Amino acid sequence: MKRILIASLLTATTALPVAAFAQSGVTRAQVRAEQLELQQAGYRGTTSDATYPSELLAAEQRSAARNASRASGAANSGSGPAMSGSSSSGGRAAPAQEIPGFHSIYFGS
Repeated sequence: MKRILIASLLTATTALPVAAFAQSGVTRAQVRAEQLELQQAGYRGTTSDATYPSELLAAEQRSAARNASRASGAANSGSGPAMSGSSSSGGRAAPAQEIPGFHSIYFGS
């Protein structure tokens, strides 16, 4: 009985990390493509930990800007569907109905 319990516990402890790792959702090819994209944007992976975050963020911004310019270039190239739509930001919301006896939190200011 002890051997069965020990064997089942050993199996469970080795299977749990494998199950957690399998759910990451990112393939090796996707990671490699992202690394190549960052290298093309100028990121070299320096050995200095002090400059690592700023260099990586700068390379990600350059990569995002490059992807945005490619997307806008594709939109202006005449290929693909026409994009239309509108957006409003910062507009005032419609006022809520007044309840007699209650005031807005901004009342009096």
